[in-house]
Amino acid sequence: MIKNLYNKKISGLGLAVFRIAYSLILLCGVMQFNYFRHLIFDKIPFLDPAEINFGIPIKIWMTALVFIIFGLFTRLATIINYLMTIILIGSINTYEYHMFYAYLGINFLMLFLPLSQNLSLDRLIQKLKYSNTRFNYEPTKKVSVLCYLIPVFIGVAFVYFDSIFYKFSSSYWTKGLGVWYPTSFPFTNFISIPTILDQEYLMLLLGYLTLLFESVFLFTFFRKKWRIPLLIIGLGLHLGIVICYPIPWFGFGMCTIYLLMVPVSFWEKLFALNKKNSQLFFYYDGECPLCNRTKIIIQHFDIAGRIDFKTVQYYAEQELLLKNIPTDDLLDDIHSIRNGKIYKGLDTYIQVFDSINYLKPISWFLRIPGIYHLGKHVYKFIAKNRNTERCTEENCGYIPPVIPQDEDHFKILQNYTLKDLKVSGIKFGLYFIILLQIIVSYNSIGKKGGFEKTSLGHVINNISNTVEPITKTFLGITHHGVFMDYHFSEYNHIIAVTCVDKSGNEIWLPIINKDGTPGKYLYYGPTWVKWSFRVNNNEINQDNLKKGIRDFTAFWAYRNNIDLNDAKFIIKLKKIDTPPYHWKKGFLSEQMDKPWADIGEAIWNNKEFSIDVPEVETL
Repeated sequence: MIKNLYNKKISGLGLAVFRIAYSLILLCGVMQFNYFRHLIFDKIPFLDPAEINFGIPIKIWMTALVFIIFGLFTRLATIINYLMTIILIGSINTYEYHMFYAYLGINFLMLFLPLSQNLSLDRLIQKLKYSNTRFNYEPTKKVSVLCYLIPVFIGVAFVYFDSIFYKFSSSYWTKGLGVWYPTSFPFTNFISIPTILDQEYLMLLLGYLTLLFESVFLFTFFRKKWRIPLLIIGLGLHLGIVICYPIPWFGFGMCTIYLLMVPVSFWEKLFALNKKNSQLFFYYDGECPLCNRTKIIIQHFDIAGRIDFKTVQYYAEQELLLKNIPTDDLLDDIHSIRNGKIYKGLDTYIQVFDSINYLKPISWFLRIPGIYHLGKHVYKFIAKNRNTERCTEENCGYIPPVIPQDEDHFKILQNYTLKDLKVSGIKFGLYFIILLQIIVSYNSIGKKGGFEKTSLGHVINNISNTVEPITKTFLGITHHGVFMDYHFSEYNHIIAVTCVDKSGNEIWLPIINKDGTPGKYLYYGPTWVKWSFRVNNNEINQDNLKKGIRDFTAFWAYRNNIDLNDAKFIIKLKKIDTPPYHWKKGFLSEQMDKPWADIGEAIWNNKEFSIDVPEVETL
């Protein structure tokens, strides 16, 4: 089966769209990671810095992601991307959250995927390297269908496979409250949606649908007839997460993986829209290597194919609009025709940019008075002072290279090719990863019918506990018990912090808003998880609470130029009700309206921190 799937080749356009979308989302996450790096890594933000300056490796990571987005030196960039993922998030503990595991798994797979087959600068470089005036080299645009299936299998199906064990052991998930229950806490709400939560049957439908969807996904996602329904539900589920919870990069990141389930024909039709509308006819010197390379470059960026390239030697005399222009002028200056009008020189390139939708802003910029005239002068200067001797293969010294062969057909042994080695490697890799996931997920299963008490059960349990830290760090294979009963049981409080300024006014820190919803510091998943479940929790650890308030106040103070030689912060408490294990109308609104009480204060004096806050559970 694996060999048949490997041999089945389809357009790699969807894989390229995934590469760009996923890397953009990851880049956004890393940029926020960079903003909060002192909060995450410093012993005390900005006051007691980390032993390593993490700003440099984070910027290297961001640079690698930019290269991946543009498909430039893609293989090297994916290696750097994976190494930075392991170094910077693979070993994080108190700020970790479940999107980190997806990053680790997908970034590992990106090392092996042919990501630069389409929409990449690597492809352009390859075309320029092997093309000449007599032959245009076109690298294959097709990839194995496995390139689409494996990331979904590991990045989505495995997550659901492990998660479903937890959900079926949860009281509120099995009652259809899996969407309503966790969203009924103010501190989980990114965009507060009490009106939607008040629709009982909608909440129950979404809860049971999520259970069913995650249960069947692993066994159906690769079937063509199931693809579109699963795609719609999956995108809806994770866009809902973007709306509801302060973990936007998780929601968007999972959506980018779902893009691999979009039929490739959709992307091909999308990129071919309006192909013939306002078509530009571009006339170039077919005997000039430099002109040919210009054509290849423009053609590469003209994804929709809206520019039709014609050689002056064969087509100019057939065009009535060019008939009266001397051949030497056509050869010395680029000409084009669009909507019955002739353009030349800089104006031709303006039309080129205008024809390529995503490059239109460049054409607008070049049309600006002053910029346009300066561009015309620069173009004329270059044209006037360039070597007027026509460039040919002989006088340019161009030696046509040997076209690379299909590596799949390279023979390793007499009857064993590189393709056979790849298929064997894919089989072994998949079987090994499946085995690791099964071992790790063993401890995700609740009651095991007494098997866990047997000698073999103890052995498997120990193996699972030993393997899981390693697979989590390097492959993102771990447990996925998120939004479970034990996260929210008896969680009946929200803690916020305000700063008292010199006039005695209170400034709310952007951690928790006045209605109990997350502030802008918690819009980024790791910081929300840190404040909600490590600094706070359903059972608060006083040391963690005090250290968390110290770190968040120090970070906020530095970012807002607050002098920590003399700063006072008020600790506020909002007591809330834990949602019942049945749907209740208006529950979220009731919790958001509950009052705040001042329960303690934190003082920074000469950059020394002190705090007085009682046990929250006793209040």
